[in-house]
Amino acid sequence: GALKVVNAVDGFVPIVHSSAGCSIQSKLSDNLLGGSNGAHYRGWLETSATAVFEKQIVFGGTARLREQIKNTVKVQQADLYVVLTGCAPEIVGDDVPAMVKEAQDQGFPVITTSTPGFKGNVYKGYEWAVKAIIERISYPDLDHKTQKGLVNIFGVIPNQDLFWEGTLAELRKTLAALGLKANTLVGFNQTKANWQTIPNAELNLVVSPWGLEAARQLEKKFGIPYLYLGYLPVGAADTSEFLDIIGEKLSVSKDIIEAVKNKKEKFLTYQLQKLAQSYTNYDFQKEVALVGETSNVVGISRFLQNSFGQLVTTVIITDNPDEELRQHIKDLVHTNDSYPTEIIFTSDGKEIDEWLLKSKPEIILGSSLEQSVADKLSAQLIKISTPTFEKAILIQTYTGYTGAIELLQDFSEAIFGQLHIDKK
Repeated sequence: GALKVVNAVDGFVPIVHSSAGCSIQSKLSDNLLGGSNGAHYRGWLETSATAVFEKQIVFGGTARLREQIKNTVKVQQADLYVVLTGCAPEIVGDDVPAMVKEAQDQGFPVITTSTPGFKGNVYKGYEWAVKAIIERISYPDLDHKTQKGLVNIFGVIPNQDLFWEGTLAELRKTLAALGLKANTLVGFNQTKANWQTIPNAELNLVVSPWGLEAARQLEKKFGIPYLYLGYLPVGAADTSEFLDIIGEKLSVSKDIIEAVKNKKEKFLTYQLQKLAQSYTNYDFQKEVALVGETSNVVGISRFLQNSFGQLVTTVIITDNPDEELRQHIKDLVHTNDSYPTEIIFTSDGKEIDEWLLKSKPEIILGSSLEQSVADKLSAQLIKISTPTFEKAILIQTYTGYTGAIELLQDFSEAIFGQLHIDKK
């Protein structure tokens, strides 16, 4: 998770202090399990790593880290070097901060954060890396003057969220329509300068549980308020409500908000009308199950159930959000009393398969890992989560008004595919 953050910023270079397997495993997951997403910014094995062996584990690997920092600075030019620690150095207690301080004293822009796999998952890694960069990066503007309309966005995890770049682009476009500026921090054209302008923001927008800690940190450190949306809005109802909320917080003219909403809602309604005849003729209402991360499945399930008339039977949330947030997430996944939705929190593949087989959905929105269950149920599978093997995602998203249209197209394709199976 930490590697995904650092690799998604131009001018940031990670230095992994661990065994060689950590970096290789990360590359394998990015390039083989995430469609086309893993190829951004780095080549196959360009990640700098100490690649510690038994000697360093027995006698300590600080000298090896000192050597690796010096070598990395020589061959990879960067605006910021981020030392990320793996399991072995953490277990033996290498004094990583001392080595980083030594490099800083020599004038190198190096920071570190503790990221061993035994302490958490990919989502925690994202959280730790973001917090560490915020805490330890240099801020040249000591006055931190608030830039009106500037919004930092937290909670979209690069290369873990299948649609991360498309989602950030859509959020940027949506906020721009209100005269606001999104600081996405990761992705295309995002550099150290974007992170250094974080304190100047008027608001921090949090779109998943994994941006909350950073937002709380910034509220305490710089006094920046935050809006915890907790999920990515999909379609007219939720996106328009989002515009109302953020517009009120940032004192955007109601006339501007209404003008944007009317224009976008009208266009989305027009697209829905084009589907109306097919919806009726081919019985578009299906029993649906979703599997994936909080930020995506909540918004998609709300749109499918509340705006597109689908029967959402099961929502399986795989990113293991904190217990204190789970009731809020359940409340967001609106359930119809006459047709209740089962909401499950698990990342266990066997449990996920069992729940899907029990609920027998006609359409599954999930990852490639759900393909075998979909085949058993003769159900259609729409890819919304990692890992996804068969589909290249470049700039696609289901977020916002435009994203809802993408979702309608993919959902309609799945329904027609199901009709073809039924005829057979």
